[in-house]
This record gives sequence, structure tokens and C-alpha cells, in this order.
Amino acid sequence: MVIQKINSNKDYDVVGVGNAIVDLISEVDENYLKENNIIKGTMSLVEYDVANKISNEIKITKTISGGSVANSIVCMSQQGLRVAFIGKVNNDKLGIEFAAGLKKEKVGFKITKTSIDKHTARCAILVTSDAERTMNTYLGISQELSEKDIDTNLIKNSSIIYLEGYLWDLENAQKAIQKSIIAAKESQTMVAFSISDAFCVSRFRNKFLDLINNSADIIFANEAEIKSLYETDDINNAIQKCQKTKKIFAITLGNKGAKVIYKSEVIDTEPEMISNLVDTTGAGDLFAAGFLSEYIRSQNLRSCGKEGVRLASLIIQKFGARL
Repeated sequence: MVIQKINSNKDYDVVGVGNAIVDLISEVDENYLKENNIIKGTMSLVEYDVANKISNEIKITKTISGGSVANSIVCMSQQGLRVAFIGKVNNDKLGIEFAAGLKKEKVGFKITKTSIDKHTARCAILVTSDAERTMNTYLGISQELSEKDIDTNLIKNSSIIYLEGYLWDLENAQKAIQKSIIAAKESQTMVAFSISDAFCVSRFRNKFLDLINNSADIIFANEAEIKSLYETDDINNAIQKCQKTKKIFAITLGNKGAKVIYKSEVIDTEPEMISNLVDTTGAGDLFAAGFLSEYIRSQNLRSCGKEGVRLASLIIQKFGARL
């Protein structure tokens, strides 16, 4: 199935706006989670002292310039797309490492100098033996992302802008998103949106629905998130509600593959064979990267779903969210 062409006469293919977070990845025993009252498989926001305690107690396997959208943007760069990222770090050790990590991957990004006394954000990603990841995130300076940090010229010169639901936890970031969307709509830049997390849905359902109905062109979610968004336990009911919006939905279903929904069409994408499941960190991020990369190339939704599943399948067979 092919839909209309995007405006590809731009300097960038995709510009992402998201939390700039340094990922600290570690393998842990499930007892560590229980002893520290950490709920397995969730993303929890923590204060700096908690984040610092965890990072001092675990053995860090990898340190990566992360954040959901940043993970997707890096992967798109690796697929040959012209990309940039808008996020906020401090001019501290981890902030400098974050910027260097993106530069190495040919992602456009600038550190905004700031006098705010907050650390660069970091996320302790705790991976258990079953490859489930549990995230403890200190947002730090990333919480200060505001309208002033949004380069509207960058957005206007991009074919697609990609946004993450995690940003809605921050009032200033919500204003930054609104500014980004206005710039996109003024310049025929498509808006892609990742719902991010079922807990985000429960907090911001009405705002997410407003964004989907009135601004977004492509929406990413997993099964739990889309059911939560439309307040149903039936995936088919959720799909029908997606269809009514006449927007493109890409729904990941774990080991059942994915569904791409557009108007009356529901395209099933079969899962890939997984020989060595290691770590599910970044699976949704790389699905989005594969989908958007193929969308830039062909706008063929069946191909988009296949490429999303392919890249997600590759990333869960290694640690972290980098191919």
C-alpha cells in the first residue's frame, strides 16, 4: 500500500525532539530489584540521589547517549538518513559525552550552555536474565527543555519531526512541543509521535488524543499503550478507533510482530526469528527508526512495518539500543 509522497525537498529527513539522557546499562539479578522496591519492566522517575546510589551499586556494562527519540534518531543516521536532535544537557561530563556520542553517529546536536544547577539526565537500565529492562530515570536538566531551545528553522527544514510522549511530564516541554508542531504545520513537515509508555497515557490521555486527532500524522505505540489510550482490553476495538482518525498507526506486538493501520487497511507484519534474546531495551525505538527510514525512502506502509520489525529484532539480540 502506497500513500502520498512527503515533502522531501528539505535539508533533513527527520529531526527528533526528546529527553537527552545518558543510558547506563547493567545486568542485575531480580533480587536486586526486589531488595530496592523497583518494579520490574517499568520506567520510574527518580531523584538524583537515588540515580547516583543505583549507578554506584551496579556494574555498568555500557554508557550510551540515549533517550527514546535520540535512540531512534541515531539508528536513522546509521540507515543513511540526514538527521538532527533537539534536547537539553548541561555542560558537564555526561553532557559532553552525550554530545560526543551523537556527533560520532553523524547526528546534528548542540549543547546549550546553561547556568541552571542541574545535572545531565541519566537512566540506569537494569537488565534481568529474561532480557526484560527496568529503567530508573533522573531527568535533571532535560526537564528544562523549553520554547527557547526549539530551532524552528531546523524543524521547517525537515521532512518529518519526531516527538516522544515522555516529554508531557514537563510543562515547559509541552510548550516546546506546541511550538515545534506549529513550525511543522507551517512548512509541510509531517509529525510523528511515539506514545512512549502506558503510564504516560494514564496521565495525559486527553492531551495525547488531541495531538493524535489534530496534529500527528504517524503514531507509534505498543499493544498495552494503544489499549490504554482508547480505554479498552480488546486490541480489535482499539484498531477500529485508530482507523476512525484516518492517521497512520504502527502498533508493535512483541513476539507477534506488528500491525500498521491506515484508514480501512490493517497490515500485519510477521515477527522475525530470534535466536538469542538478550535485552529488550530500545526495541520500540528501533522499530520507529526502521519504520520512518523506510517511510522516507518509499512511503510503502507494508515495507515500513517490515523494516521496523527487522531492526527491532536485531536490537533485542544485543545489549543497549545501538546496532
